[in-house]
Amino acid sequence: MQPSKPTWELFENLVSRILEAANFQIEVNPSRGDKGFDLFGIFGNEKWAVEVKYYRTVRAQPTLIEAAATRLAYNGTVAQAQKCMLVVSCVLPPELREMLEQKFNVTFVDRVDLRNWAATSSGLSEELDALIEVDQSDSHPAGTRREDPRQRSKPLGESLPTIPEDNRGTALCQELKTIKRGKEAWSEYERVCEKILKYLFPNDLHGWHSQKRTDDDLNRFDFICRVRPTTEFWKFVIDHLDSRYVLFEFKNYSGKIKQGQILTTEKYLLERGLRRVAIILTRAGAEPHAITMTQGAMREHGKLMLIVNDEKLCEMLHMKERGEDPTDCLFELADNFLLSLPR
Repeated sequence: MQPSKPTWELFENLVSRILEAANFQIEVNPSRGDKGFDLFGIFGNEKWAVEVKYYRTVRAQPTLIEAAATRLAYNGTVAQAQKCMLVVSCVLPPELREMLEQKFNVTFVDRVDLRNWAATSSGLSEELDALIEVDQSDSHPAGTRREDPRQRSKPLGESLPTIPEDNRGTALCQELKTIKRGKEAWSEYERVCEKILKYLFPNDLHGWHSQKRTDDDLNRFDFICRVRPTTEFWKFVIDHLDSRYVLFEFKNYSGKIKQGQILTTEKYLLERGLRRVAIILTRAGAEPHAITMTQGAMREHGKLMLIVNDEKLCEMLHMKERGEDPTDCLFELADNFLLSLPR
């Protein structure tokens, strides 16, 4: 395993090898991306369009999976595939799987199916369990499903699916990029950031309490939200950082934020108030000395401050559109920050 590669890429590579062990001929789709899918699979005389989605959260998130299935069904039809397969790293309850397969004519393969297919090779099985960090007390062990997913597969219809795609992420990203940086546009920046956050995390955050700021006019507004343990990132915030609330700061500076802005944000994080995490939205990131200050706050007081610039925010918006979990991006930011934390 190559730790330099992102987990989703390692998962996709492993899925390709598991499918080959299950007698698929696999090729990478040259038209992959937002308008394509990841893999072409040939099984018998059938051409399959295969999309692979890695989620850190074990529990299925139906809205994300439906978004991914919508794109796959459309793109698979355009590519003239006979069948479509959506491979996910989470666990799909039988009733949800049945509903999704009837709605989209897509064959769904979850982690249990993958473990069943990988069981033919101890190497693949062990690699899969390590990559998705399977709990040995997992209540969905391999072999619990008798039916091979291919037995449920249905051919795609000849006409394109009529279910509309979600393009709100792209629209919000474009709206964000049009906002002028600096003091004059702080109110517009705050308004768009609020729309973005509520689009990204509709079920994860509640409360949305706003409070005025008096230090300057560039970030007079922030939000404090109550966290729900819906994904691995928010569980991490609650269970390991002992924070039931998260603070969002909006800093519409033309350049990178400095130490002073980090110090101001840190003052609003309260250990005894169960508020130890801040996510700072800023246009261009932070200066090195500001990063050093965030490291000191974590090392000395257990306060985590993640800095999210325009590029990373748009990445999360596009993830949501594609049916991926934007909190996985936050998890990766936190993971990289903590792994590189100096003494």
